[in-house]
Amino acid sequence: MLVDPGTPSAAPRRRGRPRVLDRQQVIDAATTIANEDGLDRLSFRALGARLGVAPMTVHRTIGGLDDLHAELVRRTVDEFTATFVWPDDWRSVVRVFACTFRDLMRTHPLVLESHSRRGPLTSTESDAVVAKVVGALHRAGLPEREAMYAFFVVYDFVVGHAGVQVGRGDSDAARPERHRVVADVLGEHSYDERFAIGLDIIVDGLAARVAGAGTATG
Repeated sequence: MLVDPGTPSAAPRRRGRPRVLDRQQVIDAATTIANEDGLDRLSFRALGARLGVAPMTVHRTIGGLDDLHAELVRRTVDEFTATFVWPDDWRSVVRVFACTFRDLMRTHPLVLESHSRRGPLTSTESDAVVAKVVGALHRAGLPEREAMYAFFVVYDFVVGHAGVQVGRGDSDAARPERHRVVADVLGEHSYDERFAIGLDIIVDGLAARVAGAGTATG
């Protein structure tokens, strides 16, 4: 086939420059994937597909997945704990902690999942939260050791409650609120009422311990 010398040949296709990512973009995308699909679905391939880049580009930007998991939890917990507005009364301190912590786990299931699989939630701000709650209980009259364990009672209650409510599984065995006897008594189950009553019971129990400690030292 002859080519007309007057017709310019097509310019060779040039590859565009690879898209440049910053760390914040990767963390934002990873947070969305982990919250929606679970930490098991968080991979370089999944991140690359969401961000429109090759998986290796993500790897070069963020490093290893274990470090990414830890950073997601640290950032998410720090952002939530920064919203705490602490009252003066110890009962209100306990309630603010419990309710805000519950909101964190419901809003970001990745935190709950990471807690259940990877250990305690540690972040820049988390120690300050623990110190605030334990300090309030100690000033109310509980010995410091007992105040620390009382904090963990509240902590464990919130984690357990969130685990039932947010749990990704559909098994009835993991969700007793689906059982017939629950419907017979309650009619319609409410997680909010369930949490509120549980927290009331804990706070009432702590108040009794505080009163007993005051009697013992009086």
